[in-house]
Amino acid sequence: MIDWLRSARSANFYKKRRRLPKAAITELFRTIRQNSDTPSQNVFHHVKQPLGHASWSAIAFFYERAPSFLELPEEHARERVCGFLMLVEYREHVVIFKSGLDLPSTFKTDYLRRAGDDRVEGAIARADATFEQIRLRNMATSKYALRSKTLEANDLRTVVGPSGASRYVPRGYRVRRGIDHYSATPNTGRISLRSDRAEYQELVDWGVAVVDMLVDQNIESSPFIRAFARPVDLDSMPADVLPTYIAVDVPTLMEQLFDEPEGIRIVRRIGDDTAILEKNEIDTILALLDRTLTVRKVRGELRITDPQDHPIGILNIGKTRISLRSFEIPEIENIYVEPVNQPEGEDDLGVPIRRYIDQNDLFTILFSDLAIVYLDGAPYRDPSLGDGTHFLSYLRTDQRLNAATSEKGGFTALHTAFDPDSVFGIVADRIAVQDEILICDDLGDEWADFIGINASSQPKTISFYHAKHDGLTLGASALHVAVSQAIKNLGRINLAADAVDAKFPGWRTAYVNDNVETRIQRVIRGNVGTIRETIGTALSSPDTIRRVFIVTSSLSRLRVEERFVAIRAGEAPRPHFVQLYWLLMSFFSACAEVGAYPYVVCQE
Repeated sequence: MIDWLRSARSANFYKKRRRLPKAAITELFRTIRQNSDTPSQNVFHHVKQPLGHASWSAIAFFYERAPSFLELPEEHARERVCGFLMLVEYREHVVIFKSGLDLPSTFKTDYLRRAGDDRVEGAIARADATFEQIRLRNMATSKYALRSKTLEANDLRTVVGPSGASRYVPRGYRVRRGIDHYSATPNTGRISLRSDRAEYQELVDWGVAVVDMLVDQNIESSPFIRAFARPVDLDSMPADVLPTYIAVDVPTLMEQLFDEPEGIRIVRRIGDDTAILEKNEIDTILALLDRTLTVRKVRGELRITDPQDHPIGILNIGKTRISLRSFEIPEIENIYVEPVNQPEGEDDLGVPIRRYIDQNDLFTILFSDLAIVYLDGAPYRDPSLGDGTHFLSYLRTDQRLNAATSEKGGFTALHTAFDPDSVFGIVADRIAVQDEILICDDLGDEWADFIGINASSQPKTISFYHAKHDGLTLGASALHVAVSQAIKNLGRINLAADAVDAKFPGWRTAYVNDNVETRIQRVIRGNVGTIRETIGTALSSPDTIRRVFIVTSSLSRLRVEERFVAIRAGEAPRPHFVQLYWLLMSFFSACAEVGAYPYVVCQE
C-alpha cells in the first residue's frame, strides 16, 4: 500500500536523455525484481500515476540477502529486508527516491544523465545560503597530495578565505536557508532536505519544487561557492582543447572495495569458473591501473598509451561526458566487478572492471588548456590560473644552476664539501647560505636533502631543500622523484622532538656515498650541540615561516615563461608541459595545506 510509505526528503535528480515510456518503467520494475533473491509479492506497484503536473511510479517488496559480515552455508536462512524505489517525472527531469533497491546501470545509461553541477548550485547554493559544511576534492593530480578535505562551521564564509579555493572542486555541501537545511552532492545529483519523513504525495511535491529550482536560470549562486573550481560545459569547449593525460581514480576504487560493507568485490572469470580475488591479488590489479597514461590524437582518434608507449585504449568525447570507448590492459582482461551481495546464480550482474571504471567515471583527465581538469564525470576550470603569472611567481632562479654538472658531485675520502658545480654544492654554498644551521639529511630515512634552521632572523625560518639534477626539459619526468619526496615529507616540517632525537646519531656522522666515507660533515653549518635549542627557538615563535624548496638544474624559468607566452598567443601546450604544470601545481597546493611556502629554484 503506497499510503504506508514514509521516507526522508532525499533524492537523486536526473535529466532525461530521451522519452521514458510506460513500458520502460514496467520493464525496469521487472528487472529489479529479477535481480533480487526470493522477492515477495509487491507491497505496492504503481506506474505513471498522475499528480498535478508530474507523474510518479513506485515499487516495494521484501527480498533476501546474505549479511555482508557472514559467510553463510548454502542452505542457511538469510536476512530478509524490504526495499522501495519511486520515480517522479516532471519537466524533463526524473527524481529517484529509494532505499534498499537501485536502478540498473543500463537503465541509467539509456534514459538518464545527471543534473549539472551549475544547476545544483543554482537550486541549493544560492546567494542567500549560509554554508555550514563543504566537502572538497583537490584538482591536483599527484597521489601524494591531499585528495580531499571537509570544512565545517556555523558560517564557512566567515572562516574560510578564498586563497587556494579555486584548486578545489565542491563534492558536497550543507547549507542553511532560513529555517531549512539542505544537503547536496553535485556529482551524483543527490539533494536532501532535513525534515520529518513524508508521505508519497509530499515527496512528489517536494521533488517538483526542487526541479523548478534546478531549471530556473535566473537564480544567482553564492559568492562563496563561486570561489572554488567552476563547472565547464563539455559541449562548449573549443575543438582545439584536447585531452593529454588520463589517470584511473584508484583511491576511490579502493574505498569501494575495502571500506564500504555493501560495496563491490573483484573476481576473475575464465570460462564458467569464477574466483573472488584476495587482497594481494587486488593490489596487483590496482597497481596496474595506478599509472598516468598519455592521450594523443592519431587519425582522428584520442588514443590512450601506457608509459611504454603501447596503445591500450581510446577516449570518446560526447556532448555531456567523456567515455572510455576501449581500455585494453591484458592483465585485467578477465577481471570483473560485482556487488558484494550479488544474488546467488546472478553472474550477469558483474561487469568487466574497465567498463565499471567507465560507467562510474573513475578517472581524471588533463587537457591542453592548463586550467581544465575532468574529474568525477565533469570538467572544471580553475579560474585563478590566468596567463601563468601565478605559476611563475613560485619560480626563482640561480645563475649557478645553469652550469651545474651533477646532483651530488664526486666523492673521495678527502672531500670536505660537496663539489661547487653540483646541485648539492649550490644549495649548501648559495641557496641555503642564510641558514644558521644546515644539515644534510640525504639517504636513509631522509626528510629532505637538506634541512635549514634560522632562529635569529625575523621571522624565523625552517626550510626543507630537495635537490635534483637532470638535462634541461619542460617535461615532468625529471622532477617526479623530487616533488613526490617533497610532498610526502611535508608532515615532517614541524620537526617533532622525538623524531629529531632519532635523527641525531646519523647527523653526528660524516657523509657516506658510493661506499666512500668522506670528510663532509652532515651538519654542514652550525654546532651539533645547539641544534635542539635552535630548533626549539624556531618552533616556539608563532610567526616562524616553513619553506620547501625544490632546487633543480632541469628547468629554466625563461623557457617556462616563453611557453606561457606561446600558449597565450594560441599555441597548444605540449602534453609533457601540461604534466609538468600539474605536477608543480600539486606541490604548491600541498604546501599551502600545511602552511608552508613552496619555491622552485631553477636555471635562469
